[in-house]
Amino acid sequence: MNSMGRRLGISLFVSLLLAGGLISQGALWWLERDQRQTLSLQLRDDAAGVLAALVAGSQGRLSLDTSRLHPAYRRPLSGRYFVVLLGDQRWRSRSLWDQQLTLPSAPGVQPTLQAGPSDQQLLRFRGEYEKDGQPVSVVVAQDYTPILTTYNQTRTVVLLVWVGVLLLLAGVQQWLLHRGLAPLRLARKEIEQLRGGKRHELNEAVVQELHPLVVEINRLQRHTEQQLQRSRHALGDLGHALKTPLAILKNRCTEELQASDPPLYAMLCEQLAQMEDNIRRALGRARVAAGVTASNPFRPTADIPLLLKTLEQAHQRDLLVQVKMAKLSAQPFDRDDMLEVLGNVLDNAFKWADSRIALTVEVETGGDHRQFIVCVDDDGPGIEAARYEQVLQRGQRLDERAAGHGLGLSIVSDTVAAYEGTLVLKPNPWGGLRVLLSFPFPA
Repeated sequence: MNSMGRRLGISLFVSLLLAGGLISQGALWWLERDQRQTLSLQLRDDAAGVLAALVAGSQGRLSLDTSRLHPAYRRPLSGRYFVVLLGDQRWRSRSLWDQQLTLPSAPGVQPTLQAGPSDQQLLRFRGEYEKDGQPVSVVVAQDYTPILTTYNQTRTVVLLVWVGVLLLLAGVQQWLLHRGLAPLRLARKEIEQLRGGKRHELNEAVVQELHPLVVEINRLQRHTEQQLQRSRHALGDLGHALKTPLAILKNRCTEELQASDPPLYAMLCEQLAQMEDNIRRALGRARVAAGVTASNPFRPTADIPLLLKTLEQAHQRDLLVQVKMAKLSAQPFDRDDMLEVLGNVLDNAFKWADSRIALTVEVETGGDHRQFIVCVDDDGPGIEAARYEQVLQRGQRLDERAAGHGLGLSIVSDTVAAYEGTLVLKPNPWGGLRVLLSFPFPA
């Protein structure tokens, strides 16, 4: 939810920044263009004023009457300049001082700025006139640098103000998104509780937009529970229906074939035993496949001490039992399954330990994956390393899989496999056996 809110906020911020930047820069460009057009009209008027300052002298020759000129043309480097061309005569404004003004070759306002005195940028206009029958060229120029400076400053200020406004809007938007997505976060939390067995269904008292979704999820949950219950009942009925015929066949084999045909008797007994084992495994997997229910989750902090107390009373051995377990809440695993697994592993440890047992229970988090880890160590005789794989592969009882050690991992391995977990056997530093169980959390 937070990631989605951040992505929405970033995308909105970037889109508004680009849109605002384009609009503001377009508006400033339009204003600068309008300002240049206004200044162009002023240059035309200035050229007309300079032309009006040309007066006829006593001999009929034209001369420039400086008293008729704007005072800015008499102030050095004022930013306003002119040059008048009349035949071989040339007049220039005193404001140019000792600088030269590059004259445009084409009449009209020049589209580009020209470098002028004191690093000024000049907008120039050339007008072609006729006065007293004589052709006259008037070039006027005005410093455009103040307008450029104001334009650049305004552009920077507008951009900074727009970024500040966007940051404020982004903060408000993130607050609104966080508030608007709160029902989704609550629904996600309830779904996690539903998956972990802490509740039966989602709370349907939600906002109107989420209500149809929550209702459908609850319907799906109820439908799934019903289907799982039917499947478990069907497998249970099938298993019980097969047990009686198998028992009858086994008894008949014992009565009629044991003495008359020992090889056939041994073969039938082996096959019947395998059929019984397959039925038991199928029933166990069906029970595990139903998953944890809200009323029967595994609570390590409360359930494991009771299990240890029961085993201590059953074995009556003077053993040091070390337990390393954080205070864990209810885990998304069936209580009966976990007690059966831990009961078998710990019962083996109580049988074969010489003086001490260590039990470690923890939740391991790595990236997006979480695992429930159980490690049981004892200081007994252990198992030969060459037999580890053999012990885990055979589908027999523990005391049949490792002669003389009393390990019966059939139920344990089946249950761990049904939860898609792992069961690892290895030696521990005490010289005994370490049983490491790992149960991944449901996705």
